[in-house]
Amino acid sequence: MPAVNYSQKEERYWVRDGEEIVWFDGPLEAQDAARAIERKRAISAEVALIVTYFRRMGMTQVAASIEAGDYKK
Repeated sequence: MPAVNYSQKEERYWVRDGEEIVWFDGPLEAQDAARAIERKRAISAEVALIVTYFRRMGMTQVAASIEAGDYKK
């Protein structure tokens, strides 16, 4: 899980999401954001594994559809 950090200079909490730094006024908001980032990463990793599986099984159209996010519509 991404670390929740505190900036004494800014007097705010922050969490790094990839290259982006997201600021929060309270620690609970920052913890919630860190959990959301962790869920997002886990889901992305799982989708990548599913796409790889479908490609190996020769189901390239299904894999491409999943990569395009068609299942979200």
